Amino acid sequence: MPPWLAFFSMLQLVLSINAFAQDVITDCDKYAADALDPQRNATGVNFRNLNVLEAYPACEDAVRKYPSSMRLAYQLGRIYEKANKLTNAAQQYRRAADQNYAAAQLALGLLYARGAGIPRDIQQYISWARKAADQGYAAAQDALGYAYLDGQGVPTDVREAATWFRKAAEQGYASAQYKLGFMYQSGDGVAKDDFQAVAWFRKAADQGYSPAQDRLGFIYLNGVGVPTDAAQAVAWFRKAADLGNASSQYRLGFLYQNGEGVPQDDQLALMWYRKAGDQGYPLAQYSLGVMYANGMGVAQDDQQAVAWYRKAADQGLADARYSLGLAYENGRGVPQDNAQAIAWFRKAADQGVKAARTKLDDLESLQNAQERR
Repeated sequence: MPPWLAFFSMLQLVLSINAFAQDVITDCDKYAADALDPQRNATGVNFRNLNVLEAYPACEDAVRKYPSSMRLAYQLGRIYEKANKLTNAAQQYRRAADQNYAAAQLALGLLYARGAGIPRDIQQYISWARKAADQGYAAAQDALGYAYLDGQGVPTDVREAATWFRKAAEQGYASAQYKLGFMYQSGDGVAKDDFQAVAWFRKAADQGYSPAQDRLGFIYLNGVGVPTDAAQAVAWFRKAADLGNASSQYRLGFLYQNGEGVPQDDQLALMWYRKAGDQGYPLAQYSLGVMYANGMGVAQDDQQAVAWYRKAADQGLADARYSLGLAYENGRGVPQDNAQAIAWFRKAADQGVKAARTKLDDLESLQNAQERR
């Protein structure tokens, strides 16, 4: 066979293998495809839900079989990153990024931003994110929006941020739609427009993006750019709460406790507060403390009240710190301890709680008088 014919035969074989690799759905695709990757050929799995035990061998095997598939290289990089093999992840991402695979370009940039597996380099992050964004990759456009908003590797420029958020939002990227809604609401980078804000929040909310659903609930509850509508507020809070949004769970608890938009019901209030409190939401933890302290929807229990106050206080919630000071001052749920009461009152007073400042002054005066005796 003439050399030129052998070359073209080999080229045809390589091209056919590449085409097959693009079409075939491997186990690596099933276990490790990225739901945000427009070049995926399977449904996709959120990064936090990746199953390393299943995907690791599947992706290594797939890359061995189809070494020219940049989609599979990117997915193997995701698995290496999930397995904390960050140097290996960077190598796979770079291999795909150098071939203009947009999702890998952003992933490599994010490793540079964190200094994970490669030296931290914000300019490299911006460079790779821009390469991906310029290809129309919505996640990278959203990332550039935040870079300009926060001045991360580029000069702060809210108008440029809004431009990139809009590019992603117009592709249906829910996070960018949500952020663009806030920018219209505040007039940052765009002319203030409550109608546009609600429209963008709704686009994100209709995709099941719970922060946008929570925001719409707040908007309808408070009449921000729309007529006040408690029923609409409750409906949006419930959608977000059912998706596990702690803010909406807390807000539903508050509405049930106060009978706003729903019949007053302390037990339902307690249920929603607990869902949010178990996720570490400090306002809900404090509210649970109040309900246990006063026997609202549950048997009165000072020890449980203190336990919930402490969870919120440890996160810096001023009212919880004040309530914990009261518990120590009065020996409710804990042994009486003026020193502990003073410590917690001081924390609350430093955050501007006037009642805590009064208590602190009274207890310190008492303590000083006792020391002079």
